[in-house]
Amino acid sequence: MADNSFFILSIIIVSYNSISYLKECIDSLYRFRPRFDFEIIVADNASTDGSAELVRKNYPSVRLIINEKNLGFSAANNIAIKNSNSKYLLLINSDCEVFEKSIDNMVIFMEQNIHTGIMGPKIKNTDGSIQLSCRQFPSFFDAGMHTILHNIAPDNRFTRRYKLADVGRNEPFEVDWVSGSCMLIKREALNDTGLMDERYFMYVEDTDICFQMWKKGWKVIYYPFAQVLHHIGGSTGRSRVSSSVRMQKSVLYFFRKNYRKTWRVILLPIVVLVLGIRIFLTFIKNLLK
Repeated sequence: MADNSFFILSIIIVSYNSISYLKECIDSLYRFRPRFDFEIIVADNASTDGSAELVRKNYPSVRLIINEKNLGFSAANNIAIKNSNSKYLLLINSDCEVFEKSIDNMVIFMEQNIHTGIMGPKIKNTDGSIQLSCRQFPSFFDAGMHTILHNIAPDNRFTRRYKLADVGRNEPFEVDWVSGSCMLIKREALNDTGLMDERYFMYVEDTDICFQMWKKGWKVIYYPFAQVLHHIGGSTGRSRVSSSVRMQKSVLYFFRKNYRKTWRVILLPIVVLVLGIRIFLTFIKNLLK
């Protein structure tokens, strides 16, 4: 049941067996706490590493939701969203850390840009490099070439175009979608689109919710004046091959969900073939390591 208190911001963390990252994430949120009224909610997906106990013991002001099993990213976020009461929602991975004033800057931008439904900050990798966390909805040809070539030649022009690798990141700009590792969502916009699609267990749910935002007329913005550190993979702990299988399943579902009533549905057999090639190439690459 949701807290009756109203906040400007609800910060939601989905946790699954990432105790050390989770601690650093929460510590950073309090170290660089926003100046607005906020709450932190941790939705734990039946972790077995003591994550829930860590939160309960060390962070009494954090609201803890313990799921009886691993429900996946979308479902766990939705449970937390339903139990929150705020104008904005910051979904952040447990393997992320925020920087000073980042959250404040994001909320201020949202307040000043009423047509923005989702925004994503500049995300940095563990080594300090910039993560290509904002992307476009690729054409089917570009998507297919990216899928096939990514493991063979990761710097190919199709992947670079899909990831907006050659686009400057010094000013805010509209993008098709931003990474779900950290995204700020306006609740009004989410009420318009509906919650995250729980048929995505993991991966592509961020692409889909941004797709729904654009369909409803809400903007998706990349905002570089807020920065977040993301230790990629720290919150999943899955093997490369199993992650690839799950990713391709999610991509296939996205295609069927959003294009089944258009002429693009005739491309479904080709999509299945290309996604299968991607899984095979990931398997081969993993064997050669």
